[in-house]
Amino acid sequence: MTQEEAKRIYLKNGCSAFFMARGEDRYEEFREMHIPKEKLEEWATEYLKGCIDKISVKETMDNFSSANLVIGEHHTRDNLNVFIDMLQNLKFDNEVTPYAVCYSILGMRNLKVNCGILDYAKESKDEELYRSLLEFTRVLIEKIQIDDEKKQVVDEMKELLSYYK
Repeated sequence: MTQEEAKRIYLKNGCSAFFMARGEDRYEEFREMHIPKEKLEEWATEYLKGCIDKISVKETMDNFSSANLVIGEHHTRDNLNVFIDMLQNLKFDNEVTPYAVCYSILGMRNLKVNCGILDYAKESKDEELYRSLLEFTRVLIEKIQIDDEKKQVVDEMKELLSYYK
């Protein structure tokens, strides 16, 4: 397998070792190449930017979910900055809703696992990045239109947000 083939397979699987290990016929061959982590991060950043380019054309849950999955596995400062810039430019006029974005940012606190994008930003030790995302999330939650059906969801998000200082 060439490095270009490895890259194609990696990108095809959303830069996810999980997806590759479970569905890629050539996973063992890929794994035996011992591609440096830095190279995988470079490819993941390229993939993330491609997802974000698609989101800027059409805000769909598929594109947003793909970008979100990359951040889940490859939450470098550069990737977090690119992702946060994308979030701040979302119009929320299609499938990407403020609810999905807030849950991605906040993660699921009740699992006692740091799995939200806000957790990754905090772990990055980049205070400006963390504060920027925290403020973005607060503002977004306040902008959500609340009806009776969604009041409980918004209250849960506000409770999740209260864990962050």
